[in-house]
Amino acid sequence: MTTSYDGEYFEPKATLECGQVFRYEKVGQQDYIIHSADKIARVYRKGAATVVDTDFSEYFANYFDTATDYAEICKRLGRFDELRDCIETGRGIRILKQDFDETVLSFIISANNNIPRIKGIIERLCDSFGKDCGGYRAFPTVDELKDVDAETYRKLGCGFRDRYLAETVRALRETDIKQKILCADTPAACKLLCTLSGIGPKVADCIALFGMSRTDCYPVDTWIFKSNMSQKLNTPQKVRKYYLDRYGMDAGYAQQYLFYKAR
Repeated sequence: MTTSYDGEYFEPKATLECGQVFRYEKVGQQDYIIHSADKIARVYRKGAATVVDTDFSEYFANYFDTATDYAEICKRLGRFDELRDCIETGRGIRILKQDFDETVLSFIISANNNIPRIKGIIERLCDSFGKDCGGYRAFPTVDELKDVDAETYRKLGCGFRDRYLAETVRALRETDIKQKILCADTPAACKLLCTLSGIGPKVADCIALFGMSRTDCYPVDTWIFKSNMSQKLNTPQKVRKYYLDRYGMDAGYAQQYLFYKAR
């Protein structure tokens, strides 16, 4: 089934290449194959519209957050002088609603890593342990990863993240930490995420934003820190607090517009 959306506020490139997701393949200038969990879609531009072609239309309508009015978000954030150029550049970004477990494991893999390498590790993980969906492999569930040890993750190229992945999979399977995280408010959820192996404050914010739809997050990586730092805002923690207070529930959207512009 194909569904068309307003391309002004839903651009494939801006949405998929702004650092929030890794499991996509670019097959044209504005044409992508995207995988999420065990599902697949093609998303591409057709004139002024963005088209999503998939057998999982309801899933990807939610995944691409199509019910949210991004024109209104841009209007609210446009009152901040420092964001106007960023919004103009990244107007087509939509914050994805990704599978929680996949987001957790993907962002552990992303730590101190570059996007081509992250994508390669994730694909090897899927090829090795994900179920065959007929032409592509699903992202493996934590149950499918239950017997994978640190050494096996290392052989897939995970490096020092091998132990983190093994320990976090075990925690997600054998404890109630996932339910506690999903039920907590955002500050508490981020603190709980940081109790999982391999997750620090920035990665916790990314997981909360991209895997839990918590837009009251403001992940501060190198790009954001360089763009936001000042004499007073001279640490990532100070940057994060200032802009969370400044943008409130729209902080996650603001971060993505700024990140896309900075890169």
